[in-house]
Amino acid sequence: MDMMTMNLNQFKDFQKTANTVLVPIGMIEAHGPHCALGTDVLIPREFVRRLEEALGDKILMAPEVAYGHSWGLAAFAGTIDVSAEAFSDYVFSICQGFQKNGFSNIILFNGHGGNISSLDIVTEKLADLNVRTLTINWYLDYREDIKQITPDPGHAGEDETALVLAIDESYAYTEGVGSHEIPLPKRFRFKDGGKTLYPEAFSGNAEAATAEKGEQLYDMMMKLIVEDIQKLWKLERTQGGEADGIAVDF
Repeated sequence: MDMMTMNLNQFKDFQKTANTVLVPIGMIEAHGPHCALGTDVLIPREFVRRLEEALGDKILMAPEVAYGHSWGLAAFAGTIDVSAEAFSDYVFSICQGFQKNGFSNIILFNGHGGNISSLDIVTEKLADLNVRTLTINWYLDYREDIKQITPDPGHAGEDETALVLAIDESYAYTEGVGSHEIPLPKRFRFKDGGKTLYPEAFSGNAEAATAEKGEQLYDMMMKLIVEDIQKLWKLERTQGGEADGIAVDF
C-alpha cells in the first residue's frame, strides 16, 4: 500500500494486517553527462511501483528518502551530499517511527552505493531493538545476474542507464557517451578523488544501454527481490512471529 496516499483510517486498518514497511532510499548526484541527477531515486521508485502491484497488500510502501551520502562524487556539480552521520541518524529516526507504529520488519531499498556503510549502522541499531531488517542494494546483491544482461555495469553505466531508459527515455541518452573504467581501486582516498575514479562522473559502458535491456533487468530482479522479501518473512516465522508471507509468480 502507498503510505503517501493513505488516510488515517486506511493506515490503521493496514496496521492490523501487516507489519512490513519498505523505505526507498536514494541520492541526488551527478550520473555522467547522460543520466538524470535523480537516477538513484528514480530506479528504487520504479521498483516500488512494481512491488506495489505484486505485494501491496503485505507491505507498506513508505515515501522515499531522496538525499544521501556521496563523498566520492561530491566534487561534481549536481551532487547534494549529506554527511554520513546526519544521514544515518535521519534514516534511523525514520525507522524508529515505523517501529513505534508497529512495523517490526523494515526493508531498506537502497539505490546508492555511498549510503551502504551508513545503512549498516542503522540496521545494527535496529536489530538491537528487535527489528528485523533487509537491505537491498540491487546493483551489488544481484550483480552477477545483472552482468548476464548488461555486461558492463557501473555508476551510470550500462545497467543504471538501461534501467533509467526503461522508465522514461527522456531521462537518459546513450549516443556518444562512451565508456569509462575506474583507474584505481576504491580503497584509495584523496581529495576530490571522485573526479579521478569516475571520469565525467560515470563508469561502465553507458553507450551500450537500451530500454529493452532495462526492462529485462527489472523483470529479472523483481523475482530475486520478492524471493529475498519472502526470506525475511520466513525469518520472522522461525522467530515465532506471525508473518504469513506470500507466493508470487512472475
